[in-house]
Amino acid sequence: MIIRRYLIKETMKTQGAILFILLLIFFSQKLIKILSSAIDGSIPRDLIMPLLVLGVSSMADLILPLSLFLGVLVTFGRLYSDSEMVAMHACGIKRRLNYQVVLFLCVITCILTTINSLWFGPWSSIKQDQLVENAKINPSLAGLLAGQFQQTPDGNSVIYIGNVDRNKMDNVFIAQINPKNSQRPSIIIANRGKTEEDKKGNQFITLEDANRYEGTAQLKEFRISNFHNYLAIIKPKELDTNVDEDKMDVQQLGLLELHENPTAKAKAEFFWRLTLIISVPLMAFLVIPLSVSNPRQGRLAQILPALLLYLVYFLLSSSVKANAGKERLDPALWFCMINSGYFLLALILNCWDNLFMRKLRLKFTAF
Repeated sequence: MIIRRYLIKETMKTQGAILFILLLIFFSQKLIKILSSAIDGSIPRDLIMPLLVLGVSSMADLILPLSLFLGVLVTFGRLYSDSEMVAMHACGIKRRLNYQVVLFLCVITCILTTINSLWFGPWSSIKQDQLVENAKINPSLAGLLAGQFQQTPDGNSVIYIGNVDRNKMDNVFIAQINPKNSQRPSIIIANRGKTEEDKKGNQFITLEDANRYEGTAQLKEFRISNFHNYLAIIKPKELDTNVDEDKMDVQQLGLLELHENPTAKAKAEFFWRLTLIISVPLMAFLVIPLSVSNPRQGRLAQILPALLLYLVYFLLSSSVKANAGKERLDPALWFCMINSGYFLLALILNCWDNLFMRKLRLKFTAF
């Protein structure tokens, strides 16, 4: 049907534009947070883009339902304001077509939300932790900041680099404070240096035009060595990927693991993910009557109540999740109450203009 394709096309265009804008906003917030961590040396610079991409899953939890909600609200509201929807109904096209269009878009959005909540979200959270943990146990040159004294993760050495440009560095200072295997403390000062990596992941550090000072003031034997090239190999440590489920964050657990986990945080996360999936058809069902507007009404009068209802829904759900994680509330009861209340509200609004509700309103107004 041409009208159905037209409504789907217009709504998807609006939803796509809104989704792009929301992603841009959330991307900017996430980028600022990651950049601040990279500046203070918490994460290496080469992890900025991977962490930013993996953070999309946490953004999509709220963006996908909101994009459909606003897409239907804006598109249908514009069609009502331009009297296009009125003309369709006058030509014999029933309102049932609106529900069919929204149902089609709702199924697509619901599938994406389900995949993100049940699979991609936990996987990306685990992957982010593994990347950060691997960067801590296998520090690279990308994680070193120029002009700052930094201690290695094992606490045995202090490194200072005057300037870093990709895999090259200038004015290198390395002090081995607590050497292993009965070695004496030493200091290496080099004019230049570079790093290379082989296929096995081993890192090679080459220092050029350097001096090595070995020993302390208390020792009689003190060595000073001059060398043109100094080569050192750093073998990467293996990251343990077999993490105990009891030590994992609840956001990293699948839906079945959350259901079997007896902790309060796991139960709260379980019902929160179910609510994210349920919110897609629930909010889509609610927004259809809210998008109906009079051509003489302002667009603000139509959008504000809908946004307020959406905001209240997710604020209540977030509050229940936070309090349920602290064992203050029963998540099953409260999430059920919120969803049931909004479903009842959506049912009333969708039936408000049918014949039965009109007769019922007339009976009440007669008194």
